[in-house]
Amino acid sequence: MKKNLFKSLYITAAVCLLSSCSESWLDPEPLSFYEPDITFTTREGLEASLTTCTRQIRYYWFEQGSGFSSEMIFSDMFVTAISDLSGAQDWVTQLTPISNNYWFGSNMSGWFYNIGYQGIAFANTVISRLPDLEMDQSVKEQMLSRAYFQRAWRYYHLMFQFGDIPLVSKEVTSPKLDFRSTKMELIVDQMVKDLEYAVDHIALRDDYGKENKGACLMLLIKFYIADGQFDKAINAANILINDCGYELMEEPFGTFDNPFPDDNPVTRNVIWDLHRPVNKSIPPNKESIMTMVNRYDNEESRMNTLLLNNFTPFWSMADANRGILTPSKSNLGMSKRAGTPEMMTQYPGYMDYREIFGTGEAFARPTYFTENGMWTDKNDLRHSKETGNWFVMENLKYNNVDLVGTADEQYYMKPIQKFADDGTLLCRDSIRCWFDFPYYKLWVEDIDRKVSNGYTGTQYIGGPGDMYLYRLAEAYLLRAEAYYWAKNYAKAAEDVNTIRKRAKCTTFFNASDLSGLDGLDVIMDERGRELLYEEFRHIELVRVSFIKANEEGTYQSPKSLADESSNSYWWHRITKYNNYYNKGVQTLHGDEYRMGKHNIFWPITQSYIDANLNGRINQNYGYSGYGNNQPPISTFDELAAADQ
Repeated sequence: MKKNLFKSLYITAAVCLLSSCSESWLDPEPLSFYEPDITFTTREGLEASLTTCTRQIRYYWFEQGSGFSSEMIFSDMFVTAISDLSGAQDWVTQLTPISNNYWFGSNMSGWFYNIGYQGIAFANTVISRLPDLEMDQSVKEQMLSRAYFQRAWRYYHLMFQFGDIPLVSKEVTSPKLDFRSTKMELIVDQMVKDLEYAVDHIALRDDYGKENKGACLMLLIKFYIADGQFDKAINAANILINDCGYELMEEPFGTFDNPFPDDNPVTRNVIWDLHRPVNKSIPPNKESIMTMVNRYDNEESRMNTLLLNNFTPFWSMADANRGILTPSKSNLGMSKRAGTPEMMTQYPGYMDYREIFGTGEAFARPTYFTENGMWTDKNDLRHSKETGNWFVMENLKYNNVDLVGTADEQYYMKPIQKFADDGTLLCRDSIRCWFDFPYYKLWVEDIDRKVSNGYTGTQYIGGPGDMYLYRLAEAYLLRAEAYYWAKNYAKAAEDVNTIRKRAKCTTFFNASDLSGLDGLDVIMDERGRELLYEEFRHIELVRVSFIKANEEGTYQSPKSLADESSNSYWWHRITKYNNYYNKGVQTLHGDEYRMGKHNIFWPITQSYIDANLNGRINQNYGYSGYGNNQPPISTFDELAAADQ
């Protein structure tokens, strides 16, 4: 992370719990030594802590060092496309408690653990200190509700990434070396209590980037479902959908941003408008519940989304082994030179694909299922090439001006080909350099890298832009899932179809389609279509695995989902839908994509365990150190006695 990003995160007050404003905050910091540096004795100080929590959420999605790509590649829908380095393909051997779990080039599992507990510490500071502050009771209740949401949001992620983890329920004010793991079920119960309070006491609406009743309801629904309280989940979803003033956006609205009408025209449609950053946090958007506000004009706090860097193909790889060759197999066909006035004068037909499609590094690429398999309705706007919503590689033309004046000039500005006429693959590294993606989700204007603003370099990575944390469409899909677990398959189908109708689909599901394992797949397929590049897919699959095992009576501990005899829902999706893992697929570097059943949960970084001298943070099954585990905390009385 850059220093100015650190500064912007904590600019509201001196609430930093770290030693200095540098990249060191990304380094492993043992949970046992995590303590605030400053005593919060005023409302302003606690407000600053909550603001930091909210701003910190953006790090989960934005910038190169975010963990978003790591979350995605542990799922059915994505794998890493980094093909010239080892460390992110063979998870069976490459993911360990002592591997590099803090780098986006391998994985960010340790980073998630670190930043998750940082956010919990900020929230716990508010929760613990609010009772001692003199202020209006209603203000206290709202601040407490916001802190409960922030803490629950972190625990939702952490427990479905790491299983049984320490439940830290109050501020840690001195070094603590006796943390103990807590059963997931107990964490769920505590978060349900907290969020029920928050729903009753928080504001119905607030600033777009601030916690509100709708956001608390959305998270509570997820915890209700995880807790097996399906009727309560349905009731909470009914309130969110019907009584909080939200609506699905059915027609185009807001600002129509058609950035390249001549070179990549977009036909205006509701899906495109819904995902324009400028439209996400405006009153006409009735679907938006809570957003991560991230504006270019907020110089002190803006962050690049890097969506056009992290998740788009490396079509411009300047390497004969990985670049896209002309049909003659002789020359590289693609260039990412900026279309400067000088370039355009010399080559009037040149296409500056940087600005149109971004300059991808492809840290995560879609599986075949994500690109093609799950799109079963040709009318689905979310996969529409005709409207410009969906990018396909064949949209590109050979734009390398070095072809001019050579025997390959005939190909200049002709559509690219994946195969030569004799069947030879013209893009050897098709894993990293050749795949399609949802243009409407990933294209974000990069003002600093526009030629019109004086930029002459080769990058276009995706600048600042608002992003959804929660929107109403997910509430329909969560309610569909709750209906599924409650065996009301007709209602489940109705909610799935509501989302499909908005996308202009013409094929729909009925009650019989929603029963059994296939019915659960229908719902998770629709989540994949609707929340592509929005949701943390791995977490959601683990949550469903946890619920399914509890419903079947097979869940006893995280090991129940991870050992070789298990058949978790997550594993079912990996096996059925991911065409890379355990299929013998290798990168050009020679690394084979492999996933083990135990990888459903990530390892606890060994330094956290070692630093906790007087207690036991358990290691997950399948990783070194599991044999040293001790029984986790399983009751609230035991939790109180442990004083966590």
